[in-house]
Amino acid sequence: MDAFFNNTISSAVKQSILDKLMVEVEANLGTAMTYTLFEYAKDNKELFMENQPVNTVTSVSNSIVIGTPDGPASKKKDKKEQLSKTQKRKLADKTDHKGELPRGWNWVDVIKHLSKTGSKDDE
Repeated sequence: MDAFFNNTISSAVKQSILDKLMVEVEANLGTAMTYTLFEYAKDNKELFMENQPVNTVTSVSNSIVIGTPDGPASKKKDKKEQLSKTQKRKLADKTDHKGELPRGWNWVDVIKHLSKTGSKDDE
């Protein structure tokens, strides 16, 4: 109930909704009730919101603070990295038509790796 999209609902209405849902929970105790509670809430949403004052919506929208953006910092755009033709060609050779690297491009040859590192028994 404390999610951002429920900010327009007054706390008294939220509490009454929770009280009514707790009555349903007590009635359905011992059963699988998640779907039942959601259906109960959807079927009775008008009943839940009948005590909601209309002016709460305007007070919440008036409390939004608009920050002033920094002039020079917001105008600065990030430059894309410029690649040479050779760099683009190498990148295209490494990747497939979707721009993804092929499966196993970073795999290590186990035999070569072990021959370089040696084993612990060699000591």
